[in-house]
Amino acid sequence: MTDIILGMGEVGETIYELLVERNFDCVGIDIDSSKCKNFSEISTIVNPEYLHVCLPGEIEEFEKTVLDFITKINDLKAVLIHSTVKPGTTKKIQEKSEIPILYSPVRGVHRRFLEDIKKYTKFISSDMNQLDSKIKLGLEQRFHKINWMSTTKTAELAKILVDTTYYGWLINYAQITKMICEKEGVDFDEMWKFADEIHEYLGNRPKMYPGIIGGHCVIPNLSLIEYDNLEIIKKINETFEKSKKE
Repeated sequence: MTDIILGMGEVGETIYELLVERNFDCVGIDIDSSKCKNFSEISTIVNPEYLHVCLPGEIEEFEKTVLDFITKINDLKAVLIHSTVKPGTTKKIQEKSEIPILYSPVRGVHRRFLEDIKKYTKFISSDMNQLDSKIKLGLEQRFHKINWMSTTKTAELAKILVDTTYYGWLINYAQITKMICEKEGVDFDEMWKFADEIHEYLGNRPKMYPGIIGGHCVIPNLSLIEYDNLEIIKKINETFEKSKKE
């Protein structure tokens, strides 16, 4: 049986490495042919089982791209979307497909992605009333530690709100306090020592590094959720970045 990874960027490459390491036959497909693994346009995928979608969630016609690819492959057991997507995306695809469309966001720091994916529980979700036990067993064999969420939208929101956006929010507060310290002539690190023991005992006063939020996760993911108040994260980041240039 063969697992297919669609999109061989950081996420797809890591999922591919994980599955190969766990002795699953895999094919990696990407628009950039140099990134493809065990695949060419003239090759035939033998006994396809799971399709792992790792395309950028913000690309135009994400849903159509996934559905078009599903129609090209016969006998798939299930589709697992690992991409960060706009809430409701997975359900829309499920409504147009007869096979199970599951959503399972990735977690981890990119520089140690494979190590982190092995460490973290893999949250998986489905909008089907009942999922074949063989599919569940197959996913457990691949990802080992699994926690099932009740709906795909719950998992889609979890990735955006509880992971990347929350992380950005915490950095924002560090940025704000850093700017205030600089304005008042106070040492940032010394001031934050006041929170050390509180955080040790209560775990709710984390000190974050007040850097500029870059990369392709925190700020870009804000565009995937329709809630204007969260745009403040981007604005504070821009204010902080401007202050560093003055």
